Amino acid sequence: MGERLPEPHPLLQVTDLSIRIGSVGENLVDGVSLRMNAGETLCIVGESGCGKSLTALALMGLLPTPPLRLMSGRAEFGGQDLFSLSSQDLNHIRGGEMAMIFQEPMTSLNPALTIGEQIAESVRRHRGGTRTEALDRALEMLRRVRIPAPEKRLGEYPHQMSGGMRQRAMIAMALANDPRLLIADEPTTALDVTVQQQVLDLIRALQAETGAGLVLITHDLGVVAEMADQVAVMYAGRIVESGPVAAIFDDPQHPYTIGLMSSMPALGARSGRLVTIPGIVPPANAMPKGCRFAARCPFAMPDCAKAPPLADLGGGHRVACWNAPLEQAFPAMAVAG
Repeated sequence: MGERLPEPHPLLQVTDLSIRIGSVGENLVDGVSLRMNAGETLCIVGESGCGKSLTALALMGLLPTPPLRLMSGRAEFGGQDLFSLSSQDLNHIRGGEMAMIFQEPMTSLNPALTIGEQIAESVRRHRGGTRTEALDRALEMLRRVRIPAPEKRLGEYPHQMSGGMRQRAMIAMALANDPRLLIADEPTTALDVTVQQQVLDLIRALQAETGAGLVLITHDLGVVAEMADQVAVMYAGRIVESGPVAAIFDDPQHPYTIGLMSSMPALGARSGRLVTIPGIVPPANAMPKGCRFAARCPFAMPDCAKAPPLADLGGGHRVACWNAPLEQAFPAMAVAG
């Protein structure tokens, strides 16, 4: 399948998404807004517990409710608000026009069905056709994701495959119906480094082939630098910085983004200890009222008792920090840079 024609509106536009758990007073995901066009890759990056996976589950209509509650927000996919669709309409889109690759395929695949049956079931649900036709499509997809001996793997169960093979099978299932949007939640976390790179290369090649948009959730800035067109840095349920990947890496403006980048190991001889961000992401029952990063921030000041807005610095680069742009707040930083 070739590259899709440009669409008249964003492929995905999320506005003011907020999610809460039970009776906890503060939102776990708080006022998140995202935007991406067809064919783009949007990377959502941050530590564990920052709300990245909750955001993805909300978009797919997979939030466990209760205990979680969707408090506010719109999520327009191709012009349709996903949060206002009926269960039937959402089921038609989910797995067809939108698909998700989960972090751990062993817990996402059905252990009682062969890989071929699971892919074929998705194909028949969204495309119809006979069981034979669906299995033929499943075999075609296993070939596309470069699984060795695909005819044999078609009849195997998930436990008979390695972690890398199971992840490839998940990608085959997700792409079997040529979705317009693919959401990948930490798709390489459980894999060794060599297999991680193979899976990322595969996702990128298949995305280029189909023209699908990709939302990639990760905590790995190396993956972000390699894959992203747009980046959203998430901390404690809020987007603290977003923009084109070049702007984020060349001129990070939020102290959290800077901390993440400073903690990345570099190639070559070490000149000292890696930088760490002190403290931890606040738990759901202890979210600060103002800037949620203030307790860990070296630049915190009294104004941080109020939550900063996500302000536009130009060129689509936005940051939620009272001190931004940092070069103006701290001229010594500009001189040192």
